[in-house]
Amino acid sequence: MQATPLTPPPGTNILSLTASINGVSLTPSSGGAQNFILPSPFVVDFTKLQSDSVSLGTLSSIPAGTYTITLSISAPVVYYCTQTSSGTQGCASGSVAKFSGAVSTPAVPTTITLTAGQKTGLALVFNLQKAITVNTSQVVTGVSFTATNVLTSAALPSSSNTLATGQLDFLEDVTGVVTSSNNGTQTVTISTATGGSFTAVGNSSTVYAPTTCAANTTFSTCVVVGQVASVDAALNSDGTFTMLEYDPLSTSGGSDIIEGVVTSVPSSASQFQLVANSLVFASTGSKISGSLSSLFGAPVNITLVSPSGFLVDDKGLLVTTTGVNNFTGSTSALVLVPGQTVAAEITSFTPASGTVLASANADLLILRYTRLASAVQVGTGPQPTITSFPPYFGLTIPQLVQLSSGTPPSSPSTYYDGFNPATGGSLTIGGTVSIRALYYGPNFSPSFTAAKVRVP
Repeated sequence: MQATPLTPPPGTNILSLTASINGVSLTPSSGGAQNFILPSPFVVDFTKLQSDSVSLGTLSSIPAGTYTITLSISAPVVYYCTQTSSGTQGCASGSVAKFSGAVSTPAVPTTITLTAGQKTGLALVFNLQKAITVNTSQVVTGVSFTATNVLTSAALPSSSNTLATGQLDFLEDVTGVVTSSNNGTQTVTISTATGGSFTAVGNSSTVYAPTTCAANTTFSTCVVVGQVASVDAALNSDGTFTMLEYDPLSTSGGSDIIEGVVTSVPSSASQFQLVANSLVFASTGSKISGSLSSLFGAPVNITLVSPSGFLVDDKGLLVTTTGVNNFTGSTSALVLVPGQTVAAEITSFTPASGTVLASANADLLILRYTRLASAVQVGTGPQPTITSFPPYFGLTIPQLVQLSSGTPPSSPSTYYDGFNPATGGSLTIGGTVSIRALYYGPNFSPSFTAAKVRVP
């Protein structure tokens, strides 16, 4: 499942768009429906799908025939803000707001025809531009997954990408607690807070993030049961997942993690606000697991209490040294800028109550990956230029994006979906591009390090 982004420049700042997917069905012209078995809960932030994909699962032994596809989606919730002053960083004071949509059962307007024994993949694509209604004051006034052409489909793999032969799609940044590993088969299973368990298999090309694993490490020396880790994988045509990169974020699963997008310039050296778009539950005694429905996708006030030096999860990609150095080792929230994504290791948590936002104390911050749609100004070379940013970023001039051309397993490369520079592909000037990238802020160049680039 993927998402087509808002056309840059977006008319507002969509901080999150979350919904629970309760079911996916393939219904033939005659006979019983084929139903995907989804974990419960299965909650998605669709803003992340501008650059990423999430798996809805696989079905086997499906009778040949022509099928319609229908989803069951619980009420979507949008958090957004306004910022009408060009060049001003952060959401306007007090403007972070919520809009709730209705329960829906959207159907894909096309059918899929399957033959006996066929192996195939299909992407369900949500069009955020068609799903969200925004007025001229940057305020969200509607969200619907049943509006015309909000949900479409696309064949996998895309026509141009950096996947290997036999792979259908990237599935990136699956984050949770490692519950099992097998050194012999290089198999790892991760328990996530919002999407159940995920299993992937490493091979001789798997990258073990050199900044969080030792250089030239192996599966057996890097993968540890109980640690918090992020996995990038590729979906294979048989429904299994090949692990492209393994990236430990914590040596133990003993802490809750709230990850999200910074909404405003921090109010002090110890306090800031984020909108949560990823959660990790501690393996025992989680403080946040009981608040999943109200916390995921929602704003949280974070207070730093006796913090350790901050970290940057660079995954071994090419980085902007000054940007990394500005963040690494700091203990002050004043280094944060709106639009950055950070993971906060939580030591205490107070759920939201009425109009009072959730709050948490944290002792560690990790700079992680912002999802962003923008327009292309310069589309070639290792540092393309993008422009037209969400207003709360406060960016009024074009920004450089650093791309990486590594050689797995010693170093990773930027993933490409929708074009492939290795075969002569380039970004279209003026076209829309979605990235998953470290964002250092406007005072550093390049201001972004891209782990993924997608042309919708």
